[in-house]
Amino acid sequence: MICLDSSKGPAGTPGTVPNRALTGRSEDLMSAVEALRGGSHVAVFVLGDSGMGKSRLIDAVVGELGPEVTPVPIHGSASLTKVPYGVLGPFIVGLPVQEATSQLAVLRTLWAHLEEQKRATQKPLLLVVDDAHDLDEATAGILAELAAAGWAKLLVGAAARPGLPEPLLQLWFEGIAERHDLRPLTLAQTTEMLEGELGSQVLPNVAEILWEASGGNPMLLNGLLDDAKNDGTLLRRNGVWLFTRHLNSHGDRLTDVVRRQLLMRSPEERQALNLVALAEPVSRELIESVAGEEAVGSLIDSELIRVTDTGSGELRLWHTVYGDTLRNLISPARSLQLRQSLLRKMDSEPTSAEGLLRHVSWSIECGAEVEDRQLLRAAVLASRLYEDELARKAAVLVKDPELKMAARAVIARTRYNASDYVAARDILDADFGQGNSIPGLLTGSLLWAAAMSALGHTPAEIMKRAQALRRAAERLAAARPDDAEAIHRATEERLETMEAMVLALAGEYAAAPAAAASAEDAAAGTPPSNTLVQAFRLCLDAERLLAGGKGLSALAAMTRAMEAAGADHDELYFLTDFLVVRSAAAAIHSGDWQGAESLLTGFVAGSGPNLISFGGGVHAAHGIILLYQGKAAQALNTLSAALEALRLTDPQQLFALTAAMAFAAAAEVGAQTKAELLLADFEAAPAALPRYMRSLAAMAVVYGKARLGNYPGAIAELKRLGRPYPEVDTAGLELDSLAFCLALGDTDSAPRLLELRAGLEGPRPAAICAYAAAISTDNAADLLEAAKTCETAELWAFAALAYDAAAHVYRASGDTLRERMANSQRKRCLDRADDLPGDEAAKSDDSLGILTRRERDIVALAVRGLTDRQIAAELQVSVRTVEGHLYRSYAKLNVKGREQLPGIGGH
Repeated sequence: MICLDSSKGPAGTPGTVPNRALTGRSEDLMSAVEALRGGSHVAVFVLGDSGMGKSRLIDAVVGELGPEVTPVPIHGSASLTKVPYGVLGPFIVGLPVQEATSQLAVLRTLWAHLEEQKRATQKPLLLVVDDAHDLDEATAGILAELAAAGWAKLLVGAAARPGLPEPLLQLWFEGIAERHDLRPLTLAQTTEMLEGELGSQVLPNVAEILWEASGGNPMLLNGLLDDAKNDGTLLRRNGVWLFTRHLNSHGDRLTDVVRRQLLMRSPEERQALNLVALAEPVSRELIESVAGEEAVGSLIDSELIRVTDTGSGELRLWHTVYGDTLRNLISPARSLQLRQSLLRKMDSEPTSAEGLLRHVSWSIECGAEVEDRQLLRAAVLASRLYEDELARKAAVLVKDPELKMAARAVIARTRYNASDYVAARDILDADFGQGNSIPGLLTGSLLWAAAMSALGHTPAEIMKRAQALRRAAERLAAARPDDAEAIHRATEERLETMEAMVLALAGEYAAAPAAAASAEDAAAGTPPSNTLVQAFRLCLDAERLLAGGKGLSALAAMTRAMEAAGADHDELYFLTDFLVVRSAAAAIHSGDWQGAESLLTGFVAGSGPNLISFGGGVHAAHGIILLYQGKAAQALNTLSAALEALRLTDPQQLFALTAAMAFAAAAEVGAQTKAELLLADFEAAPAALPRYMRSLAAMAVVYGKARLGNYPGAIAELKRLGRPYPEVDTAGLELDSLAFCLALGDTDSAPRLLELRAGLEGPRPAAICAYAAAISTDNAADLLEAAKTCETAELWAFAALAYDAAAHVYRASGDTLRERMANSQRKRCLDRADDLPGDEAAKSDDSLGILTRRERDIVALAVRGLTDRQIAAELQVSVRTVEGHLYRSYAKLNVKGREQLPGIGGH
């Protein structure tokens, strides 16, 4: 048996193969290489669906083995599946025709050819077989015999369906072949691939959207990625890759992939595939009646279409991204012909929401007439699913005068989706209060109020203008006296909902005590007359509790608000986003990091197309968590990326808060130039922030200015921001303001924190107050205990401050041993918080502990070999700042220059 020399080192590493080709497959690669090098396996089989990367993995294995083997390629062919030894033609050209079917003669001739190659290279033979599922049984038998006899080793790729021919499969059954079944990429593997390919920061929602659209199929993923970059859907802005609009799934690269698939199908299969693409979800029985059972069965076996509902036999495309591409390849005339062939056999129109959208979209694409009510229904559904282009197309085609107002409201919704609040308001303003029926009168009124709120109008201003609705109701009631009572009742209920909503959107917690009674009634089981009003009043109550420092109670109130709101929000389709933001704010304030992550993860998992519009908000929440934990460098990266997404679409008006927090993070790490840009972003941002978030943003800006050293009145300003209303309990805001003061070194804030301590909820307030209590006693044991409490709460910066204070106490008492121990713990906490690129090199050498955080950052990058200018670009500071920090670092470390920095000599 041939045994490849396992003593030889690898000819390459997985890194020599492009990341895109082998993301998540490095384990399979090395396992396959070792199996072929060793003596216990004669073959390695690589199986997977189309596009899973079988050929790439095989190429990588051959490249890894390099000069150790003599690779001999053999390609299976669908056209030769029924021809014995057909694919071996190039190897047996000299064989007489009368012996071409003799296994012994073929084997002898093939072996002579292979031996000639082996003698020329003096290396073991490796038969590399691609598309082995298309091999005829006779060829498969010959290859299996060669491997079993030890004359050559096999590296075989095959589709998971129909799989390997029986003779090859027998090698696996006998335990002398290794099998690798390639699975779809996971989200983590997709993220890894994108980071390797794009080489820059990638918003998480980019990976999530591409992963979901491709189903983890590397071929489709690569096609989507290339098309998205080529058509501008995926752009790099300020170093961050993000989506500018919804993913296009009919670009050139993906179209080539789908076209190749179509070329391999019969006319009947192509017809069935096109019908499913145009009508999905569609009845299997219906498609079989047009294209035939055999065609449908073949497409199912090839995993191009799938049965998603076994009860009704509903068919869909296996990969949803094929849909747009297939539809784009069909001419309008052919599309209309297919539609007519299907409609003749349909008993009724689609009843499901998805079926209706496809039916209407298909009709619009091929120019067929659609009834107005069906157009309007489809437009509403499409806007809820953020399919704004389809929503506008359907809405514009509505001709019925009684329905046109509702259709314009849908168009306004699509503008709101894109954060174009001025356009949304202008469309709705023109129709406000103009309806001639109760539905017409109320159409778009809630969205109008939401757009006004997003534009910065106060609740009082909005409700004053909303009185036009009451006047319109009076006119309508006078014209229709029989319906007067219902008209007035519906109008008053709508105005009540609008008021509750705009108060909640503005976060007017100063007026919330009245709302608290409503929340208490709800908790006691009083039946609500209007669930939306109840939900918004609970939101406002949660805002009051949050400002009062009761984050856990606020989170409980938000949970009740979500229950009251229910799932179907009709006109307020953005309500779920709003509720998630308020819930996450409560969890973050109290320091329930896991609860906040669970909320955000749950939202992302169920958000679908909404992820592009709301992904920036999710990322902003992650960044604020990092900043609160003291991980300023990571927070800056995360918040900066979130800002780029929020520039495009900001449905919850989070841009100003995110810019303020990013500014604070930049100031914390000393990135002055970056901080100045972020401060400009904050100052230019719309002021439509809820009251609590507005106060928090103002504090973050003051803190950042103080960190940069140009705000002498920062402490007084922070304390003022923490108590905006003397008559309202704002202990939570005061906690935030005093936490910033403590971080700036103001120990005089500690006594006030101890006064607030009893009324605050959550591990974050408890840990900050524990630190305040410890610095008030100036006792080393208390400070160490407080540091541990902060560590448990994952507040690494405060833990470092507590250890630093303990070290000072020990130094004053002359206890140098405990001082060193406290300083070591302080450094460990700073290391947990500090995670800038290149920092690991600095952390590995204890001598760097005498440097400041910024000096360690710069030294770490210098150790990596970056020039002063490159370091300045990496940390977004001036070259002169880098030079100054390096000069001071040399003096502290007692070295003469860059070449003597810790770590350089070792290299």
